[in-house]
Amino acid sequence: MTSEDATALFHLRCLWDSAYAISLTDGIWVARRRDNPTSILTADTAPELRWLLRVDYGQWLRTGA
Repeated sequence: MTSEDATALFHLRCLWDSAYAISLTDGIWVARRRDNPTSILTADTAPELRWLLRVDYGQWLRTGA
């Protein structure tokens, strides 16, 4: 893991830790919703995961799921 990846992982976890479990394994960024671990987001980059988290969380709030 590069220092940039470590910083991005730390930042994402600080922002989203209450709603998602976030990890980086073998270059794949993964976020699992804490209320439903079968709901998984994957991305190739930290910025892509950040965008997916924002979209998913917005939909989660709108649907009340």
